[in-house]
Order: sequence, then C-alpha cells, then structure tokens
Amino acid sequence: MVSTGRVVHPVAQAAIFSPALKLLAVLATAIGLQSGVGLALAIGLALWTLLTHRARFLLLLRRVRLLILVLFVVTLLMTPGAALFPAWGLYPTEEGVALAITQLLRLIGMLAAVSLLLDTTNDRELAAGSLALLQPLAGKHQWPERAVARLLLVFHYLESSPKPRNLQDVLALAGADLSVAPEQGAPEILELDAAALSGREIALGVLMLGGAVLGLLWGSVV
Repeated sequence: MVSTGRVVHPVAQAAIFSPALKLLAVLATAIGLQSGVGLALAIGLALWTLLTHRARFLLLLRRVRLLILVLFVVTLLMTPGAALFPAWGLYPTEEGVALAITQLLRLIGMLAAVSLLLDTTNDRELAAGSLALLQPLAGKHQWPERAVARLLLVFHYLESSPKPRNLQDVLALAGADLSVAPEQGAPEILELDAAALSGREIALGVLMLGGAVLGLLWGSVV
C-alpha cells in the first residue's frame, strides 16, 4: 500500500524565489495577460523564453498546437462584426481577426510562463509550493498534504507508465488506482521541503497579485 497522506518535511534551504512564489508569479501572469499590457507582457515572455528555455517552450507549443489552431479558427470565424472580405460573406470579421490574434498571444504568453516554471522547478518542488499555498486555507485540516501526496504519485505514475498506444490505454491510465501501485515502485513516504510561507514570501506574493489585479482594473477603466 502507498501512503497518500503521509508527508515528511525536511529542512529546506533558503531560495531567492521559492516554488510557492513561482506559482504565485504564474497566477499573477495569468491575470496580467488579461490587462491592458497583456499583449506586451505576452510578447516579452515569449521572446525571453525562446532565448532562455527554448526546448521546453517549443515542446509545449507542439503538444497543444492543435488546441491553439482550433481556438484561433473558432474565434476568427465566430466573432461578429464588420466583414473583412465582404465578397466572401459575413466572416471572417475585423473584430474576429483582432480577437483571435489577441487570444493567441495571451495563450502563447501563458505557455511561456508555464515553460519557465517547469524548467526551473521539479515535481517535488512544485508539490511543496502547492502545499505552502494550500495549508493556510486548510487551517488545522490535513487535506492539503493528502492532495499534494496524491499529486506526487500521479507524477510518479505518469513517468513510470508506458506511453499510451490507443484509447484503451488512455482510459486505463485515467482510471488507474494510485493508492495501490507496488509494481511501479512508488515510495511509501513522500518527502517535501518545508511548506510554511515566510513573511517576505507573503509580502512578495501579495505585491505580485495586487499589481496584476490593479493592472487589470486599470485597463478596464481607461
């Protein structure tokens, strides 16, 4: 049996930008991409990621390329407005082109932020950061530890399982019982870094999220 709720917290070394702050930065980025400076932010993030973390970024783009294409085409052809080519009929519209490009850039910017997160943070650090953010919401309850432990088991199972070859393999993977997986060599005790947020991290997180929300509100007013 694999324990999904027992987590040991060793002493963590000090980090300039902890996993919890990285997760908050990604959340702030998601909010900021919807603001008035969202397009500039998306382009800047994409260019920076191409220069520093090209492999991960291009891998994520390849994996979601069909989704990106579908969303672009649907937005382009389903947005009402002034016809761009009247001789063709009602669509595509000028508004559709503008909205499709805007949403495309925002999605690429978000993928760039996720690429930076995944390339600078391993699975265990991501789990520890998630635990640090969830624990203040749980009070004395222990559901964050169980949830994060199960998340680590999902990471382990995905890494150790063979690549799905057909729909049946995908369904089997989705319905697998992660609480009993002795054949996968899953650990019985999951060790995470210390999850408590420091005062500095709380202040920086509030500053990032507050700035993103203010930027979003400012863009909706002007």
